[in-house]
Amino acid sequence: MTAANALSSHFIERLATRLHWRGAIHGRTPGTGRGLRSAGSGEFDGHERWCSGDDLARLDLGAWLRFRQRWSRKYRDDSSEPLTVIIDGGPSMQFGTRARAIRWLRELLQLVARSNRDPWREWIIDGDGSRISTGTLDTGQQPRGALDNTLRTIEPPPGGRGRVVMISDRLVIDDIETQLSGLSRLGEPIWIAPLLPEEISPEAWGSVQLEATGEPTWTGTIDRAAIRRYRAEFARLEQHLRRWLQKRGGYHVQIDAMAAQEVFFRPLLQRGGPLEVRSG
Repeated sequence: MTAANALSSHFIERLATRLHWRGAIHGRTPGTGRGLRSAGSGEFDGHERWCSGDDLARLDLGAWLRFRQRWSRKYRDDSSEPLTVIIDGGPSMQFGTRARAIRWLRELLQLVARSNRDPWREWIIDGDGSRISTGTLDTGQQPRGALDNTLRTIEPPPGGRGRVVMISDRLVIDDIETQLSGLSRLGEPIWIAPLLPEEISPEAWGSVQLEATGEPTWTGTIDRAAIRRYRAEFARLEQHLRRWLQKRGGYHVQIDAMAAQEVFFRPLLQRGGPLEVRSG
């Protein structure tokens, strides 16, 4: 492992230990496997003011002896919310810095699940089928197919519905109810889109030349009107997908695949993001 990779892994691991899934969005609570207990062997989850009538077993005697303040200790039950991560296979998922972005996301999600003791598994969409990930970044080899039947080939988690994270750079163009019905079947859906800036809001116009490894070079002309139409269509499709997810208590998060690590994870932690920082 290089020094850069070691620094990257250390940063992600340190970040993940303070993260947990946001409790609710749009009035809905995703998952039901976590709760508070008055005492016991659950993980310590901070303090709250002790009030008359509270269970004395929760009173933090150390805080009382040191500060003469009454605080109750909070604990979290072990989680029973399985996390299913689905990586949308295809050559474009390895294009440019997107492969690095997907690696960071995989590391973060796995560490968050581990720190919360959530059952975790990962699937790769390959063509019209899916397979369990071997742990390496082995994205799909076959041309992309429709999502409707492919998502139904993924087995539900043994612990019941939890959260399902879809990592994909494509927007659902066909009937979204049909295409993504298999996603909501697995749990509360979270769609993370690692995108390049030119895919969201392209700036290049005029004469352009496109080159791709193993593909013939393409030369052509792009006019400003085509750029405006593309931006409008992209925004329409993105909003359509966002509304579909929000109705099911889910999230849609755009990630800049070229961003530096210190800003890469910020969209996941914003008010509309699926993760939040644990205080303390």
